[in-house]
Amino acid sequence: MECKRYQKTLHKFHGEEKTMKFLEEKFVPLAARIGSQRHLVAIRDAFVVIMPVTIVGAIAVLINNIQGVFAENGLNVVSIQEGYTNFIKTTGIQDVMNAVNKGSINMMAILLVVTLGYQMAKGLNGDGIATSVVALTCYLGLAPAVQTLTNSYKWADKATNVDVLTADVASGGLAANKLDSNGMFVGMILTIIVAEIFVRLSRNDKLKITLPDGVPPAVAGSFTVLIPAIITVILVVAVGIYIEKFSGMNLWVIIQKFVSAPLNSVADTLGTAVLVEFLIAFLWVFGLHGANIVGSVTTPIFTPMLLENTAAFEAGKTGKDIPNIISGMNCFTRVGGSGATFGLIIAVLIFGKVQAERTVIGISVAPGLFEINEPITFGVPIVMNPVYMLPFIIGPTILGAASYILMDLGVIERVVLSAPWVTPPILFPFLATGGGIKAAIWAAIEIVLLTLLWTPFVMISNKQNAREA
Repeated sequence: MECKRYQKTLHKFHGEEKTMKFLEEKFVPLAARIGSQRHLVAIRDAFVVIMPVTIVGAIAVLINNIQGVFAENGLNVVSIQEGYTNFIKTTGIQDVMNAVNKGSINMMAILLVVTLGYQMAKGLNGDGIATSVVALTCYLGLAPAVQTLTNSYKWADKATNVDVLTADVASGGLAANKLDSNGMFVGMILTIIVAEIFVRLSRNDKLKITLPDGVPPAVAGSFTVLIPAIITVILVVAVGIYIEKFSGMNLWVIIQKFVSAPLNSVADTLGTAVLVEFLIAFLWVFGLHGANIVGSVTTPIFTPMLLENTAAFEAGKTGKDIPNIISGMNCFTRVGGSGATFGLIIAVLIFGKVQAERTVIGISVAPGLFEINEPITFGVPIVMNPVYMLPFIIGPTILGAASYILMDLGVIERVVLSAPWVTPPILFPFLATGGGIKAAIWAAIEIVLLTLLWTPFVMISNKQNAREA
């Protein structure tokens, strides 16, 4: 009997070993290659650069709209809501925050073009500043202009006795919705194309204009890339214009119809929410930075969706009127960092008997409060640890599914702002949802659930270490 049990255990062990070997040899290298793909890396790094500006804009929107917490459908303290609204108006704070928002969130497409152009050039060993300028020139050149009315006045038509509005028409202004998040996909695609063309042309010695040594370096450098810049701008803008002439749609309409809309319909689903959280945690248990690898694919999709939510929130929309669910869900799923390890911290502090684990957890409490858990991931460790791998993966996956469903049903508020990712649990979703009380309560419940999830595995670790001792 004991022999059969031993053979069964041995067989199971070999099966698990083969599975782990397969994942290490096949899946992990593939994920690493995807995460290091230069276009995805450039996009990811570009978004990282503009993240502080995004957060600044989100703070501005929050300051101007936080009084919604006290509305009738919130805490129902209307006097505070009205008092705060009057305060920010009379003190000019509202005007200041509107100006900050105008220069940050409302300029996201422009900021992305500049930063992505630089990051693309860095990956191609090209001139980052020149590439950014050329990419921005192409983007602004193709951006649709709007018609503005000047010198408008009314006069009464004596025959019909009807007021008639007349005006001089002046064009040349850029459409505002091509400068904000609505233009980000076009900006990404256009900048990548421009960078690939411009940097490669810049390497061609036959296209370089060499000035005498006495010329200042800045001037000489400009002339070095002059011909590549001329070719790139004229070529890209010409192609964009002729596409519009033949199709009847500008690039923004084409990208929205054939790229953005299909991606959003696929991205904003329960399945995607579960898959994203699973992959991030799954890659981490093999020592790979899951958030960076998965984020290189999801960030270009989720960020415009989140900014769309921000615009809806700023316009006074709430609940299911906020268009997207999945964007910004990390405030609910990565409680204490990837793998939702805040529950592990509490479980070890209460039930942990392994001194090494308690020591690591002790020094990890402060970082964990700010969503930093590398000390836990590599110190406990989580990486390649059969005991803790399972809760590390299933914790955020379950939270992702539950949070998506709760937001979809309107039980908790949807994410509308880009809060700093180092914001402590509970406060993080409160800020990200624009002062969502129900979201904060759900976050507190999540911590309890995570503690319950991690506790049995802490007990297993206790027994395993006692047996080994």
